[in-house]
Amino acid sequence: MLRPLEGTLYIAVGVSEEALDTELQKEIRERTALLQSSFRTLQPRVRLQVETFPEESLRNELVVRNRTGLSPDLMLVNESTAQELARERLISTVSFPAVVLNQLDAGSVVRVRRTDGTLTGLPLELQPLVACFDRRRVRRSPATLTELLALSAKGMEVGLSLDAVNLAWTLGPLGAIDAVGNLLAGAPATPLMRTSLNGWLQWLRAADLQQHVTVYPTETEMLKELMVGTLDWIPCRSINLTRLRSRLGRNLGVSPLPSGPFGAASPITRERVLAFGVNSSPGQRQLAMALARFAISPLHQRDMVLRNQYVLPVNREVAPPVRSSSVVAAMVDGRQQSMRRSTIRLVGKTSKSQRDAWQALLTRFLFDDLSQQDTLKGLIDLLGGERSR
Repeated sequence: MLRPLEGTLYIAVGVSEEALDTELQKEIRERTALLQSSFRTLQPRVRLQVETFPEESLRNELVVRNRTGLSPDLMLVNESTAQELARERLISTVSFPAVVLNQLDAGSVVRVRRTDGTLTGLPLELQPLVACFDRRRVRRSPATLTELLALSAKGMEVGLSLDAVNLAWTLGPLGAIDAVGNLLAGAPATPLMRTSLNGWLQWLRAADLQQHVTVYPTETEMLKELMVGTLDWIPCRSINLTRLRSRLGRNLGVSPLPSGPFGAASPITRERVLAFGVNSSPGQRQLAMALARFAISPLHQRDMVLRNQYVLPVNREVAPPVRSSSVVAAMVDGRQQSMRRSTIRLVGKTSKSQRDAWQALLTRFLFDDLSQQDTLKGLIDLLGGERSR
């Protein structure tokens, strides 16, 4: 019989800075309580202590805590954040047996595996991007971008975010996703890339000129406007469905994002991973590894999806209940959309400075402070194509 584990695990949860408010902290506490309750059926002497941090400032927080020996044992963060923290040796890379990793989504494992075979973190959950709308004013979510603008012209209030990760879904339908991905991968800017990006910028301009389309800096602002009834339709990260459902109830509609003349939407699915701290004692590391393995077990992954329906499982042995839940079906569609073009993932890996510069460029463009030609040049420079003009 295995010896029972005992102790307290210190966990840090990274959250987008603009989304970190009292309501979200409450949600995180509730999710942690469910995880602790489930885990304690196996390990009744283990307790979890959780803190939330803006993910953007987690690096600086770890620099200080690691020096004093007080880093958390586990961190729940975006996969791209774990990669950055591992490069600076602010977290510990770990190894898991093949029997554990073989249960998980293969692509997710590849993205966290380093050249030495260790992992920057253990994949835990998937957060697709979907369309969220108020059923009282939108009977059916638009299936195409043309229909989206047509319904907006008739009065449907639409919200869009200029944040690169949240706006990437429009690149595929408008034929610009490969141009962006190739530039990020270091390819030279070609006339075809410029044409594709110009077409995308023209659509953004046309959408912004619609009376009932409002462009926001962040997704958080759109969420608040949908909850209070100012907006009728927005793209939203699935992790926010709990918050929207608490306000809109049965009036919340969830669907896949619209397609366009060049194909399906190209949303980015956020992959959340469990990363490991550098100061854990052998006993604390044992606790952390045990909790991580429990969190990806079919038992917990299935419970995680069925209870909340705002994330998808990373364990391949757990089938999302698409037949019984239109919300889960929409998330699965969003996940599949994000997998169709490998270049989509490059947008999700852009640095914060790149994303900020992207947003600043598009803001100036839509406010007529920058011409389309200068905006195009700025995007190409930003994405890495300036070396080949």
